[in-house]
Amino acid sequence: MDIRHLRYFIAIVDNDFNLSRTSQHLYISQPALSMMINDFEKREAIQLFKRAQGKIIGLTYVGENYYHDAKEIIEKYNNMNHNLRKITNKIIGNITIGIPPLVLSVVFSEIMPHLILNNPTINFSIKEQGAYVLKNELLMENIDLAVLLYPEGISKNIIDSFEISHSELAVFFSPQHHLAQKSILTWQDLHNEKMAIFDKTFMIYHQLSEHFERHNSYPNIILESSSWDFLLNSTKINKELFTILPFPIAEIYPASDYVCRRIKDPVPWRVTLCRLRKNNYSNIESYILDSLLNAFKS
Repeated sequence: MDIRHLRYFIAIVDNDFNLSRTSQHLYISQPALSMMINDFEKREAIQLFKRAQGKIIGLTYVGENYYHDAKEIIEKYNNMNHNLRKITNKIIGNITIGIPPLVLSVVFSEIMPHLILNNPTINFSIKEQGAYVLKNELLMENIDLAVLLYPEGISKNIIDSFEISHSELAVFFSPQHHLAQKSILTWQDLHNEKMAIFDKTFMIYHQLSEHFERHNSYPNIILESSSWDFLLNSTKINKELFTILPFPIAEIYPASDYVCRRIKDPVPWRVTLCRLRKNNYSNIESYILDSLLNAFKS
């Protein structure tokens, strides 16, 4: 039996084996209650109840022992849940999390508000900066958790890193851009093309610079910004300009005034949740890390 069935079994005994009264208290049908009992006894090849003329009149010896064990389990189960809520309610304090603005919009837009609303005793401080800056903030212990891009450029002996999102970078431009007719782009297609790019405080800037150089392709960088929506809007109104952003933007914010094209041999966009390795973590650090990891698993 699961916890729910154990409660049903205890309720039958506590209601003097009156199935009609028990079913009313439990808000289930009497046939469903009888079926649950019969199925369990048949499956386990045991008899929990004494019967006379088709009616339950008491517990067998096995049933008596099972009843006492069930009461003990339910009590422990209730205490376990009480302690869980008690521990959660005791988590009071401050937590500082560094998240790049783009990642905050694309990856955390549902999870972060939910986490904050469900933990009113915790004071959340969100630092919105590029991953390149946040890496140093984490190393200097100015933040408790950092959302970075893999590879983080930090030794695994120093940080714990957990991947929470995986995609790739793609090209965004106006439908009037001359490359918009192509279904997939190469790095050479972007050579000498006018580009809007994240500034040097963002990991994407350094990843793209490495890939362009590797493919011997050098775009004409017209502007740099820390605002992903400014980069995207700039390409919407200028048919000669392109930018490179994570592909999920096209899925989350679809629009007819821009097009998105994948790149052959793309730059992976792997978002990681990181913390410094320490001998001991505060309750709030461990709780928030576990909460975030569980949220991304679901």
